[in-house]
Amino acid sequence: MAATRRVGTRARPARPSPWVLLGLGAAFLGINHLAVVSGNGLHAEAMVVGCWLVLMGGWVLIAGRTFDDIWAWVDPSGWRVMGFIVFMLVVSGVVAEVVARFGYGQQLLG
Repeated sequence: MAATRRVGTRARPARPSPWVLLGLGAAFLGINHLAVVSGNGLHAEAMVVGCWLVLMGGWVLIAGRTFDDIWAWVDPSGWRVMGFIVFMLVVSGVVAEVVARFGYGQQLLG
């Protein structure tokens, strides 16, 4: 007798490890902090990438099922993937600007 399959389910992709994302994000933000303390000023790239990694790691850690659902919706289409990446980079840039203004009293852009 053939094995029965569940109808209407979708295989969940393996989500990234939140601890790796959070660790890398903390490393980028730490590099930026060391640059500010040593007098080299803010590094916009390190701030944006650090905030992006911390946001993604926090999202996967706190609400992993929503991450899986949104990634399953985004994954089949190349346009959705690009839109999702641009959206997350814009959000990360805004968060990095907020951190720069309130945390360091400086502007990230400008």
